[in-house]
Amino acid sequence: MIKQLIDEALIAHDFVSKRKLESTSFYMRESGSAIRFAVVHILDDFPTPTELNSRINQLAPEEFRGNPSYKKNCDLVCIHRLDLLAQFKDHEEEIFALEEDPHFYKKYVLYYSAAEESALTNFTYEKLVSVIADKKEFLNYKENPLVATQYSFAAKTFIKLPFLELPTHQGELVSLRLQAEGAVAEAGLSDTYLTIRKVTAKNTDEIIKEMINNELANIQD
Repeated sequence: MIKQLIDEALIAHDFVSKRKLESTSFYMRESGSAIRFAVVHILDDFPTPTELNSRINQLAPEEFRGNPSYKKNCDLVCIHRLDLLAQFKDHEEEIFALEEDPHFYKKYVLYYSAAEESALTNFTYEKLVSVIADKKEFLNYKENPLVATQYSFAAKTFIKLPFLELPTHQGELVSLRLQAEGAVAEAGLSDTYLTIRKVTAKNTDEIIKEMINNELANIQD
């Protein structure tokens, strides 16, 4: 299920499937003279980086192994299932060891929980994009980041995988002036803000004296 979502994500970003096995898929994207490779691999255990590199090299199609760009420009997405998100701490060092290894592949470990998997039943990459763009879902996630939801998985996916493009939405922008006026009004500093806005290169000393006199008057009161 999760591997299928990542497969769909790659296809949506113009990658072409070159070999698909039960636990591993190989993709290539060509743009002019630039070539980028990607591998999606279900990680049932945590091998050493060397063991993982060897495992993927043996499965790679000849078209990949014979291309000099393959070793330099290939993303290896490892998908790992946890019973609980809290179990990440148990495997943190092993995950970092894989992701920080500089040899052969740029490695990314995308982990998910059983609860997140249940929340993604009959899900598609298109729905994943819709979820990550939902501001309400983001606010809920911000309040409860450890709760397993569709958004928690979507957030990890877009953070982990650099070749995925976040959706963009146009909206009305509130001017910085109006935002500033609202903030100072809420803080009870509207008078001070209006005074500061009157400051110019010529009247700086005069404004400062006025503010000091007003402050002294307030103290005396």
